Amino acid sequence: MGSFVQFLFSTTRQKQPGAGALVAHLTSARVTASIEVKILLAATLMVQVWANGASAQTTTAPQAHAPGPLIVVVTDENGVAVAGARVTMESAASSLRCETDLAGRCTLAGLNEASWQLRVEKETYYVFTMPAVQTSGTLEIALSHQQELRETVNVSESPPAIDPAQVSAQEQLSGIDIINIPYPTTRDYRYVLSYIPGVVLDLSAQPHIEGGEASQTLTLLDGFNVTQPASGQLLARVSTDALRSVQVETSRISAEYGKGAAGILKLGTGIGDDHYRFAATNFLPSFQNKKGWTLDKVDPRFTLSGPINRGRAWFFDAVDGEYDNVIIRELPAGEDTDTVWRTSNLAKVQVNATTRDIVTASFLLNRLHDNHLGFSTLAPASTRPEDSESLYFGAFKEQHAFSEESLVEVGLAFSQYGVDQRPEGSAPYVLTPEIALGSYYLNAHTIARRAQGIANWYLPKHWHGRHDLTLGLDFDRLIYEQVFQRSTLSSTRDCPVGPSTCDPTALRSTFSGGAPATVYNTETSAYIQDRWSPTSHLLIEPGVRFDWDEIVRRPLISPRLAGTYLVDGSGNTKISAGVGVVYQATPLALIAQPFQGARQDTFFAVNGTPTSFSTTFSVNRNDLLAPRFINWSIALEQKLPAQLFLKTEFMRRTGIHDFVYNTAGSTAKTNFVLQNTRNDEYYAWRIDLRRTFKQRYILTGSYTRSSSRSNQVLDYSLDNLVLNPQVPGPFAWDVPNRFISWGWFPLIRGFDAGYSFDARTGFPFSAFNDQQQIVRPPGSYRYPNYIALNLHLEKRFHALGFYWALRGGFDNITNHQNPFTVNNDIASPQFLTFSNFDRRAFTARIRFLGRK
Repeated sequence: MGSFVQFLFSTTRQKQPGAGALVAHLTSARVTASIEVKILLAATLMVQVWANGASAQTTTAPQAHAPGPLIVVVTDENGVAVAGARVTMESAASSLRCETDLAGRCTLAGLNEASWQLRVEKETYYVFTMPAVQTSGTLEIALSHQQELRETVNVSESPPAIDPAQVSAQEQLSGIDIINIPYPTTRDYRYVLSYIPGVVLDLSAQPHIEGGEASQTLTLLDGFNVTQPASGQLLARVSTDALRSVQVETSRISAEYGKGAAGILKLGTGIGDDHYRFAATNFLPSFQNKKGWTLDKVDPRFTLSGPINRGRAWFFDAVDGEYDNVIIRELPAGEDTDTVWRTSNLAKVQVNATTRDIVTASFLLNRLHDNHLGFSTLAPASTRPEDSESLYFGAFKEQHAFSEESLVEVGLAFSQYGVDQRPEGSAPYVLTPEIALGSYYLNAHTIARRAQGIANWYLPKHWHGRHDLTLGLDFDRLIYEQVFQRSTLSSTRDCPVGPSTCDPTALRSTFSGGAPATVYNTETSAYIQDRWSPTSHLLIEPGVRFDWDEIVRRPLISPRLAGTYLVDGSGNTKISAGVGVVYQATPLALIAQPFQGARQDTFFAVNGTPTSFSTTFSVNRNDLLAPRFINWSIALEQKLPAQLFLKTEFMRRTGIHDFVYNTAGSTAKTNFVLQNTRNDEYYAWRIDLRRTFKQRYILTGSYTRSSSRSNQVLDYSLDNLVLNPQVPGPFAWDVPNRFISWGWFPLIRGFDAGYSFDARTGFPFSAFNDQQQIVRPPGSYRYPNYIALNLHLEKRFHALGFYWALRGGFDNITNHQNPFTVNNDIASPQFLTFSNFDRRAFTARIRFLGRK
């Protein structure tokens, strides 16, 4: 009968005391009453059994009952299921492990009556430990996210480990990493992406994942697509202090994700908890001494979060701003200054409507104004256009649990990107071999909208092992509106001094058309994905995805297969491999290009003889195919002595039918037609090392050898007209060799030190003549090798009743000359002259962290 009473207790869902600031407790009166009722029932049954036994005058030997399985349910501090948490149960004689599924559940079977200790951990969360654990029933655990300032010191972060349930090729930075890594332009989270292996930022801060175009990356903000609907660029800005994690997946990607041929970029933002929190960063301006002392920049960031209804509803708000006063010493007075201001605000609310329903709503606002967009040593202030940009993004998501394991997630989102560019004056725009003159020739107004709906259903099954089955739908409606007006554009040549027959005008271009136009597209997707665990050492992920859009109008089937295998029982060696087909989303900007009008170019020989060409763009949608990419990879992860983790990986991506404009027609008329003749090729071999110390100190290093090339690398447009046939070569972001490293470690007297190091091959570029024609194959020239070492010191202290963090250090401490501009006009006396150098700079940061 004692075993029966024990069973009544074990089946009662309860939480046990844990380590640190994490406490799992009984649900008080209701649970106590339930236990008392069960004790009363047990006592009644004992009396009944005794009575029956007495009347029969027999004695029955007690029977041993094997304990049932222990189901561990892991959620965060707001009740959201935590997938991929590592659960370990240890006794004096043995150890058992499992990983939580998408519902935050994992099952441990075969627990005997020994004394067991529980440990639950996942990166970006604090470790949860429990010294004495029940051996059956259901145990609910709440993990807390890492916070910028710990409320108690008796907690520890989850260390990195080889994750047996991680199939995709994934790299991650936590919110704490983003705060700690010293890098230039910390006000823009896109710059920290450079310290994720496989990600390269081009000169306009657009990320290129594993050699792909920026438009080939699917960027998700809290699960919703936020790539610019027309161009596919990453333009959404959120405060770096709002980010809880940044993840990049480059290969072995689940069928859940499509429209990202190069990879997936996931941005996860924070939410409040039951404590009110306020933090502020960089609320003091900085100054510069360029042509005299003046304001440099101010870029404050503020976050506020807390409960609306404790234990049930929470809010989070992150606002940041920026004002930059950009001065270029090489330019004359009046043409040497540009000012930029920007602001963004992310507001979120989470409500646990019931024990089975979690509702989240968010709204993101971006505004940007640049007086002289594209300002550089070759483009003085008056020659650049005024630029105004905006983003409005709203999202609503609900997660409903139909049962203990089955989950359904539905969501709606809307985004709108707006761009306005206006020239400063009306003077003719002229490109000389040395510098631009006049007023910019382009006046543009565009609006791109996306309405998105998603639904995902998680349904675990058991058949020859465990199956975590996921089904999903995705619906997008895209609208792109554009108005372009262009004035005359000219380029000149340098003529010899003295009498000559040289005509200084090399090219004159005029434009027609560009009336308002709107392009529409509807995208629908469906997928089914399985995670099959036939044994504890093997995990297989088969999946298939279906995509369709109204422009290409062809059904697209994307099969994918990947898996991992743990070589040893300790989990210290893992092999992963996979192959999959990924299709690229149709870029509306290319489809809308014919509506921008036509271009008339007149080329003048040195003696003044003119030759004219008329240029138009056209699209035949019936002939279009969807670009298809085959991505395969293999990786090895190994835990080495001294808590050193090694990962090496080889991946290859081959693309066919990529979109490109090709020339067609006679010599008197150049008609560019959108076709599917571009083939892309990318390969990369990488080796990573990581060492994590206690209290989240860390050292990392990564080397990548890669190649990103295409058979047709030229991008034709009305603004980038190159009268050359398509040629093969490297992409403009091709980086054959790259080494990155960053770390955070303690010094004396409470100081911490952080560094980041980036060394890579310089970007390729092409050389042109004064008539904008390529004179040598693309990639014949490269920027100098890029090398940047940033070193900062930080001290946290308590003053005026609050906690603060003060940081100071040098960016590019070696003062390596890293240029961002080059004169690529082969006829210019300044040909191959580099400028806009990234010089050594002292930077400081102050953060207000609130009360303890």
